[in-house]
Amino acid sequence: MESESKPQFQSPFGLLGIFEESFKAISRNKKLLVRILLLVFLSISLYDLAQDYMLASISKKFYNFELQFPDNPRICNDFRSYLNNPTCRASMDIIHEFFLVKVIFYAYSSIILLVYSVATVFSSHEAYNAKVLGPKEMLLKIRSSWTKPLVTSFYMILITLGIVFLVAISSLIAIISAVNSWSRVYFGGVAVLIIIWYIYVAALWIFSIVVSVLEEGFVGVKAIGRAAELMSGKRLQASILIILFVVSYVVVDQMNEVIITSYNLSWSTRFAISIVFLNGLNSSLTIFMFVLFTVLYHERKTSHDEKEVKGLYIPIAAGED
Repeated sequence: MESESKPQFQSPFGLLGIFEESFKAISRNKKLLVRILLLVFLSISLYDLAQDYMLASISKKFYNFELQFPDNPRICNDFRSYLNNPTCRASMDIIHEFFLVKVIFYAYSSIILLVYSVATVFSSHEAYNAKVLGPKEMLLKIRSSWTKPLVTSFYMILITLGIVFLVAISSLIAIISAVNSWSRVYFGGVAVLIIIWYIYVAALWIFSIVVSVLEEGFVGVKAIGRAAELMSGKRLQASILIILFVVSYVVVDQMNEVIITSYNLSWSTRFAISIVFLNGLNSSLTIFMFVLFTVLYHERKTSHDEKEVKGLYIPIAAGED
């Protein structure tokens, strides 16, 4: 379905322009985005309920174990105890079960986020170009593309871990070799750089997911490189978007804390309010974040393509003279 209001850009957006075009994209395809929002909310809510149930069961096991062995706080103080003591093995098995559940649920939540990010990016992309996707078309696009942001995210994790390792090594060297006054300056500088780096990497990560969804042949490192190329010149804007969303998430979390602690509510009521309030608002924020970065991607791609065309045109014109 086409519309006559397809955006035409003559100049790069500012932040307000990105927000304005994002709201326009949402209004063009609001029915599909509302469905995506409801599915995200339900999926995350079921995830929270299942995780809470599983962890409560594990916590109960551990609590019962402590009641049975109150006089053995150091029962597993070495590896030999773990091999030879059945009680120690039982306690460690409970801990292993806890971490296994956390890993499984973290992987599940990551896949949920990636699948719905693909749906949001495609929906925003089509709405931005004055088109509307139906549910069947959306399912086909998700089916063909959901693994691409997964691969790209895997490489982003590797890059992030590599940088963390380098920072840790350099910090260790500074601790060993530097005097106290210089080490404080060093760690202060490192702390500032880590914050800046975290914001930039978060922006690059989301941008690379958008690239991997919308551009054929750009997956993994290629998508990250393409995202870094398109973001050049707009890193500050992308970073400000990340800061705004981090602040928004913190505000939502604090509002939830105020609501559930201001009244004498039962645990089940507090849990239900947290699920509805936190998951509802956080799901909305996450979807809106991907809409914003999809619009920013289009603005940067348009600007990048125009520069390439001008770069080709000027030498030809000069040659004709």
